[in-house]
Amino acid sequence: MHYDLLDCNDKNGNKNERIVDKLLLSGDRRVLEYTMTFISALGNECLGRSYLLQKSNLVETLAGILKDEQGDTHLR
Repeated sequence: MHYDLLDCNDKNGNKNERIVDKLLLSGDRRVLEYTMTFISALGNECLGRSYLLQKSNLVETLAGILKDEQGDTHLR
């Protein structure tokens, strides 16, 4: 949270250049799976959830990715 590793802090500028958006929407399946696993691990802790929720549309982005999944995949 202190170093804003995923650039979730909306108080910083460049809202179109978020690292987490690039990782989630890159198109590479392996990057997407690792990013989702990392976000899941962060979300298991209170401080991690607080950090992730600083990004205003992260929940909508994650829900959209999961909704687009066909079948019961590792990602789901």
